[in-house]
Amino acid sequence: MFWDDDSPLPDTSGFWQEPDFLLADLVSAFVNRGGMQLGLTIFMKGMVITGTLVSEEEYLATMSKMFARQARKSMLHPSADDLQATEELFDFTGLTEDDAAKPEDEDNEDGEFDPADDARFPTIRHMHLKDPVILQPQSSISFSHSQLPIMRIRLTAVDGWMMGKVSLDDDADFPLTPNEVRH
Repeated sequence: MFWDDDSPLPDTSGFWQEPDFLLADLVSAFVNRGGMQLGLTIFMKGMVITGTLVSEEEYLATMSKMFARQARKSMLHPSADDLQATEELFDFTGLTEDDAAKPEDEDNEDGEFDPADDARFPTIRHMHLKDPVILQPQSSISFSHSQLPIMRIRLTAVDGWMMGKVSLDDDADFPLTPNEVRH
């Protein structure tokens, strides 16, 4: 075990700083690679935050669109070249940390999953929660109508988590749209 000679307790000094491997694998395999959107509730620094887990690709595409839209609004009489340059300048979609999310494996021509391939499970540092709601005793705080309604969360900051999006008791504050699904 991890026992220090001078202490009767195990040495867990760095363990708490590492992200939960189950959550990291869930984010990488199901969300970033599989494109699934999952309801998730996290406990972080005394807060309870609920929302829908989305891929890093969706987060970066949403962020790119928002910045490009803001840049276009600030331009006076832009040319087609100016608009194209703006789109390229604010294209953040190539900045993914989960590079293995794309099934491009030269050694594995049939595209089958190989559990022995450690490169298929990259170390990821972030997850992305869409339409996050911070739950608290007072009125909950929702970010669903913000310009970028996806929260980027460092996996090491998560103290605990559970599958599922919390349903609010007072649905009058957050009514469901016809196409919205509760997880």
